Amino acid sequence: MSERLVSSCLVSLLKKCKQSSKEAVDNLQSFDSFKSYMHIPRVVETELEEIIFRARHSEKSQLILVCGGVGDGKSHTLAYLKSKYPFLSTEFYIHNDATESFDPQKTSIQTLAECFQEFSDENLKSGLIKKSILAINLGALNNFIDSGYASDFKQLRNYVTEKEILEYSITSNDFDPSSHFQFVNFSDFHMFEITEAGTKSDYLSGLINKITAPLEENPFFKSYENNCMNNCQVAKQCPIKQNYELLAESKIQKKVIDLIINAVISEKLIVSSRAFLNFIYNIIVAPCYESLPDELIKEENADIKIREYVERLLPLLVFAQPDSSNITNALSNLSPTKLRNEQIDQVLINFRTVDDKSELFRKYLDINSLPYLLKQIEMIHKDEQVKAQLEPEIGRLFIHLSFFISNESWNIYYNPVFHKFVSYLYSANVGNMGQLANLYKNELREAIFSWNGNGFGDYISMSVGHPQSSYKTLQRLEIQPLINKEMVKRSEKELSRFLIKIPVAFKLKNTDGSVAVELDFSLYRLVTKIGEGYRPNKNDKLQFINFVDFINKLSELGNGHEEIIVEEVQTASKKKFSLSYDNTFENYKFMVV
Repeated sequence: MSERLVSSCLVSLLKKCKQSSKEAVDNLQSFDSFKSYMHIPRVVETELEEIIFRARHSEKSQLILVCGGVGDGKSHTLAYLKSKYPFLSTEFYIHNDATESFDPQKTSIQTLAECFQEFSDENLKSGLIKKSILAINLGALNNFIDSGYASDFKQLRNYVTEKEILEYSITSNDFDPSSHFQFVNFSDFHMFEITEAGTKSDYLSGLINKITAPLEENPFFKSYENNCMNNCQVAKQCPIKQNYELLAESKIQKKVIDLIINAVISEKLIVSSRAFLNFIYNIIVAPCYESLPDELIKEENADIKIREYVERLLPLLVFAQPDSSNITNALSNLSPTKLRNEQIDQVLINFRTVDDKSELFRKYLDINSLPYLLKQIEMIHKDEQVKAQLEPEIGRLFIHLSFFISNESWNIYYNPVFHKFVSYLYSANVGNMGQLANLYKNELREAIFSWNGNGFGDYISMSVGHPQSSYKTLQRLEIQPLINKEMVKRSEKELSRFLIKIPVAFKLKNTDGSVAVELDFSLYRLVTKIGEGYRPNKNDKLQFINFVDFINKLSELGNGHEEIIVEEVQTASKKKFSLSYDNTFENYKFMVV
């Protein structure tokens, strides 16, 4: 792998991480030394290996469906396993992209029909034993079993339906010796784990360490050592070198990974291995260096100004490129500059009054890992004109740096709502329903009964007639949580295979009528705001239309057909009136309550 060290700049090697590089494309015919070095084992790979070995020794024809989404590692994993186990080339037919056709005149559905042909209902009766592995995106699989060809593949269609492969659920993919079909769904396996204590990602951490670990076998570190440390006259002021060193710090790695996980849960980000490596490249190498050869990068950095240096640092690049990828677009919504609290506001006030800004950097940040930056900031306050020009950028830089390298005693970015949701998510996925009691009995109940205005006790507000502010109408709604007591409890301490939404349901007391909704983080964040006194507005009700529908269906279970309560809103007495209907004697009764 000596060719990796020919370049005189680390950037040339880092470009292998870009999504547009040839290294980003996996195929079954090659798994070179670089891809082998970058490989990180995953739980899904282990499960696929086990299925392959069981299928190899089966006396039935076996079709293994390797399902998932675009860029989630199906092709890479198959290429790796094929290089690891030579028997896959001789004993299995492997098709890496089930929609890829060798005949441009054929549609993707026709191509799939050919791939599946050996496993049609008719051919499975023949007794011939065939072993195949088919990598297929879930959308393509769904289109096929809904197509006209599906009538010839009823066993396959029934298997997909029975295993709920296309549903939002976690279904066991254990090897089924009685079936001709097996599957593993990459979409079920996240690139991070949830635990009782929070989130982590051995996989993403492993990918970063493949780039930054100070090991002899690490080509990136060797390039950094040979070029950045020993062969570059502008190394001390090079943002690329500085960013590489920052990313090598475990504290910053954890912050980057936590951000990605947060974006997946809160922003519904879909992240692939390719996209993550491309993101890592983008936060080390600023866009301005993209088209420059090695020598011009050095010339660019030789005359770098402090404003340019600041803009090219990792803490700003993480949040400052919303249009460059789906990842950076999602992270821009999580930028620390969008957070306001008393501590941050006080520091920003200090920025306007303290003459030497470096004092604040030293006080609140572990700034020693950025020596060139600290020296430049110390020099700025000596020049009034430069200080006035750069003050906004330096203030913005401080906020971004504080997210990554703040002192342990100054932890202002902890999000208790997010961490509480993750705790609920873990409990829901392992079947520990007792830990969800507060969610159901307090938080969700409060949101349900406050959604259309405050009720009282078991009375919920109703929408009757034209909107007005003098009175509100209520009905009795006696609901209780509906818990799936047959859910299988899981014993794993770390989950990489889990649902990212919490299915919740309520039922009317003493009846079977129930209503369910899926609780994601965005909805839970609104639920917590309602618990603090916030009232949903028109935009909330448009955004969370599923929750509106959930509450409307719950309201239909109320006793409004028997009694409604009318409560004065504007008067000090806030009198309540009851209008009820006696079904036996078929008459109405109106009274003060």
